[in-house]
Amino acid sequence: MTHKRFVIFLTLAAMLFCGCREEADYHPYIGESGGLVYNSYSSQFDYLWRCMSTGYVFWDVEETDWDAVYKEYMPKFQALDEKHKAGEDVTLADLKELYRGITGGMKDHHMSFVIKNLFPSPNDTVPGFYTEPGQYEAESRDYYIEHRVKEQERLDSFLNVIEQHYDIEVHETASEEVPELGESVTYHYCLIQLPDGRKIPYLWQSMAAISPIMRAPEGDAYKLLDHWLTAIAETPREQLAGIILDNRANSGGYQDDMDYLVGSYLNEKTEVFKTRYKEGPGRLEHSVWTPYYIFPQSQYHRDITAENIPYVILCDINSVSMGEIEQLVMRETLPTCYIIGERTFGGTGPLQPVEYINLTYGGPFGNINTMCHDVYTSTFESMIGGQILEGIGCVPDQEVLRKDYNGDFKPQLDAAIEYIKR
Repeated sequence: MTHKRFVIFLTLAAMLFCGCREEADYHPYIGESGGLVYNSYSSQFDYLWRCMSTGYVFWDVEETDWDAVYKEYMPKFQALDEKHKAGEDVTLADLKELYRGITGGMKDHHMSFVIKNLFPSPNDTVPGFYTEPGQYEAESRDYYIEHRVKEQERLDSFLNVIEQHYDIEVHETASEEVPELGESVTYHYCLIQLPDGRKIPYLWQSMAAISPIMRAPEGDAYKLLDHWLTAIAETPREQLAGIILDNRANSGGYQDDMDYLVGSYLNEKTEVFKTRYKEGPGRLEHSVWTPYYIFPQSQYHRDITAENIPYVILCDINSVSMGEIEQLVMRETLPTCYIIGERTFGGTGPLQPVEYINLTYGGPFGNINTMCHDVYTSTFESMIGGQILEGIGCVPDQEVLRKDYNGDFKPQLDAAIEYIKR
């Protein structure tokens, strides 16, 4: 996949409160637990269509006519069946063209269809393919630039820009494996010093994984985050110009990171967004909206609103999932928050941990090995600031576009510093 997106939501208690049963008496994914084996391309498409019809959480805002999709594409899959029966090859390219057409305009920007050929062709050069509607939409934007830069090269670019163009008092970099995700997260913290002597604590994070690192208070990543949060909390007001959180190229992560990014600066319990899920097989059978609250945190606490401390967040088209939800929530809850950069990817639908997947009628389904498909789709719909922003993402307060992905990070950072200096 082009992007890996993670949102770990701890909403099990809320789901149970809303009456969801531990073992659903109706399973929308026909053959899911039985390892259904298809004998035709049309039967596979029929299964996938029915699963999406039942389990897709965005039918209330989706613009795709799903019934029309069935009428248009079923004859095309039946034609592939006839082609196969006649002894002709059906290639992955044939299948990809159809599935891209089916999913190309869908709202869910977490979604991916992974498909293997039921009857592999000698002309297939790979075992399968991805089709990702969110990526297609992102590529259609006039400011999209193909992202080929590796994470370390991105980090080097950040560091080079900061070192060459800004006065730095503190400079720390750390990477750490997050076992729950099987991924390594990288942080860069520095204390930017303005010509007048005031300071800006700056943090870049490759993923939203502050909370698991802070739960295990050891290692370089913990120390780095502690230094950033402490600098925000304890730098005297006359010396603290503002704060910068850099979420560019942030691939997502943990919801409870907001305990640190938002809760540290609240004085009272605050509702930050709502979620709901599919609780029945009908397309519009949703649960009630369940509010998610952030509570004030005593550690690293500071009333940045009362002190009118600017909090600038940088984002770009590769800010995904929690890498974009964070700034949406912060803008709604922290009055001094200001967002600079590009409209983010648009994947705001939370994902449910796999172990709880039988508690809803929505979310991922399939098995690439036994069923030749694996569909990754959001489990929850979210509402932030009264809006469902799936496929839209976070629109910055100030748009500053990047020209390339080979180190052109400076204009957005310049804009952030200029805003803070006002």
